[in-house]
Amino acid sequence: MNDKETSKQKIYDSLFFMKQKREKEISVLNDTVSLSAYRSLARKTEEGFVWTQALQTALQEHERIIIEPSEDIYFLDNTVCIPSNRHIEAIGATVRLCKDCNVLMLRNEHTRDGTHFPIQGCEKDCNISIHGGRWEESNSKRLGYGASGRYAPVSDDDENREFYGVSTCMLFNNIEGLSLSDMTFAHTAGFAVQVGDIKNAVFENISFVSCYADGLHVNGGSQNLYLSHIKGEVGDDLVALNAYDWQNSSVNFGEIRNVVCEHLQLSASSRYKAIRIEPGVYRYDDGTTVDCGIFDTVIKDVRGIRTFKLYLQTPPYILGESPEFGKVGSVDNLFFEDIEIDLTAPIDNFGPYKAQDPLLGNFAAFELGANIGNISFENIRLTLHEDEWKYSYLVCIGPKSSCINGKEFFDPYLSCHAQNLIFKNILINGEPVKDILSLIREIEFHDVNKDGFSTGKGTVGSITFNGISVK
Repeated sequence: MNDKETSKQKIYDSLFFMKQKREKEISVLNDTVSLSAYRSLARKTEEGFVWTQALQTALQEHERIIIEPSEDIYFLDNTVCIPSNRHIEAIGATVRLCKDCNVLMLRNEHTRDGTHFPIQGCEKDCNISIHGGRWEESNSKRLGYGASGRYAPVSDDDENREFYGVSTCMLFNNIEGLSLSDMTFAHTAGFAVQVGDIKNAVFENISFVSCYADGLHVNGGSQNLYLSHIKGEVGDDLVALNAYDWQNSSVNFGEIRNVVCEHLQLSASSRYKAIRIEPGVYRYDDGTTVDCGIFDTVIKDVRGIRTFKLYLQTPPYILGESPEFGKVGSVDNLFFEDIEIDLTAPIDNFGPYKAQDPLLGNFAAFELGANIGNISFENIRLTLHEDEWKYSYLVCIGPKSSCINGKEFFDPYLSCHAQNLIFKNILINGEPVKDILSLIREIEFHDVNKDGFSTGKGTVGSITFNGISVK
């Protein structure tokens, strides 16, 4: 077994033991109650029975809560807070946020906002799990950051936008030990699930039905994650591994390490066929920085995705003004395996990409913009449409640029380097690849926007193809 295979096996082995540990932790939660025992705390409304107080009280008083199967919907009209050592069983049940409820549905008790300084030295939650159920919002479109899924204290009706970077149906952070399994999410206007500063988490058999933003949105400070059999229709990323992120979509910044993300299937009806994997350098209020790197991660058996976006992207800025602070982050031991991609068009099909600009319009199935140690691509089956898109590739590395109405949407001033690219068993349009170098594009800009913030380049060190060094 070579070093690459050893590293990958270590990731799988460690997460196998983590999953076993999680199963044991869940199994000891035996103090059980059915939610119907708290029916007296439910109240009738025009929509149906609202169970917010009943569920909250049950969670305060018992370890294992059974939400019984029912044709009736269990409505919630405020956030329910889950303490440590709790399990919710909801097979056959539908839980829905009431109309006009713009706060998130579920969160753990000791959530923390790490936007302004790192989360450290505070009490964490542990051992929370949810199995089964259909979890809905009452929305028909994406509403925008902060317009839905807001963070609000459970103790009052405050709907101010506390935790600015939270816009989700469920939030779990500052926690060790989380399991979500056999769950369906529907009509979520923000993220379905947002997590960060989390250790030892399992997400299995998660489906999305008419969801309008990200499915699973993973932010920084996350370690030992197993994601498997994630599928369905979302409006943005099916899964996002955003160690770095914008302040309007994260409250957790730092490394993502030791992850397996496998068996992913995006519905053809999904609007945006991408998975974002975003490293970067984040700066706190006091000027200190953290490398939000992504390490020891396997992404395997993926269908329906057109592009993997592995680059820093800061918020858009007006030409002539300074962009927001941002530096490329680190990546090492990242493995892509058993992936089918039909690259029918650029994932960002606007501006120079749509115009097929020979310099600015290069795009790829894997777009890199990080300082990378080892990255591996194995059993990749890519369909290219070169007659229609002549600047399409398997891999691009380097800056991106697209200016519309005087606003830059990417970061053309950033440079990055990949030390080792490793390829094995690559098929293009059904045929084995003979010349891997022709499928890799290093991008270099020289003040392309004439603004002093648009010079950068991407470079590659060594390239190994089917076990042979070709560069």
